Amino acid sequence: MDVVILKDFEVKACHGVNPEEKVNPQRFLFTAEIFTDFSNCAKSDDLSQTISYSDVKKTLRSFCENNCFDLIETLAVKAAEILLKKYPLASKVKLTVKKPDAPMSGVFDYAGVSVEREWTTVYLALGSSMGDKGGYLDFAMKRLLADDNFRNVKESNRIVTKPYGGVAKNDFVNSAVKAETLYSPQELLACINEIEKNGDRVRLERWGDRTLDIDIVFYGDEIVEDDNLCVPHIDMQNRDFVLAPLNELCPNKLHPVLKKRVRELYENLTKTN
Repeated sequence: MDVVILKDFEVKACHGVNPEEKVNPQRFLFTAEIFTDFSNCAKSDDLSQTISYSDVKKTLRSFCENNCFDLIETLAVKAAEILLKKYPLASKVKLTVKKPDAPMSGVFDYAGVSVEREWTTVYLALGSSMGDKGGYLDFAMKRLLADDNFRNVKESNRIVTKPYGGVAKNDFVNSAVKAETLYSPQELLACINEIEKNGDRVRLERWGDRTLDIDIVFYGDEIVEDDNLCVPHIDMQNRDFVLAPLNELCPNKLHPVLKKRVRELYENLTKTN
C-alpha cells in the first residue's frame, strides 16, 4: 500500500475544555498518512489519479478552524473520517494531532493523540416476509446508500425463499449487500437495528415473520464474539437464503473461522439439501 504524507502541518484554532481555549486559538500540528494506490498516477503522471497533499492541507485547516471541540480525540477522529469520505482513493488514514502549547504544567514537547480509521468491507443479509417485502428491502437500501459512513454499496439479486427455523409462516424475499463502512462492528449493529426499527420491525418471537431483517454476515476478516453480536454470522453456513445471494457477490470470500470459501459453503449446503 502506498502512502501520501503530510507531516506536522500547523493550524491555529480553538479546541479544548478550558474556557480560554474556546476563544484564544492555539497551535495544532497535524500529521496525516493517507493510504492509497499509486499505480494509476505513476503511469499517467496525473494529479487527479492520486490524493493531493496540498488539498489535504486545505481540508484539515478548514475543518480545524471551523469547528470547536472539547477533546482533541474528537478532533482527530472526525478529521480522519473527513479525509476518508472526501477522497475516494483513500482506503485508510493514520492521523496524529499534537498540541504543543497545551495548558498544563511541566516541561514537554507536546500533548497529542493518534488515530487510525479505514474502510472495512462488510456483507449483510437482508430479508422480509411481511407486507410490501420488496418495498422494505428498498427502504433498507435507501438508508444504507444515504449514510455517508458507507460507500460502494451493492445489492445482489433478490430471491424468494421458504421460511427458516419453524416459526415464520410466510415466504421471504432475501438478498445480500456488499459495502464498505467506517462503522465499528457495534456501531454497524446499532445502525442496522435502527433501520429495522424504522422499517416497522417488531420483535415478538425469534425467527418469526418480520417486515425487515438485517444481519451482519462478515465484517472484514474480523471475528467478533460479544454478548449481542457474533461475526461471522453463527448460522450462515446452514442458510441457503444467505449463501445463495452471498455467492453472487463474493464466491471467493474466505470464512475466517470455518476456513472455507463462500462458494464451498454454498455447494456443500446444496449437496446436503
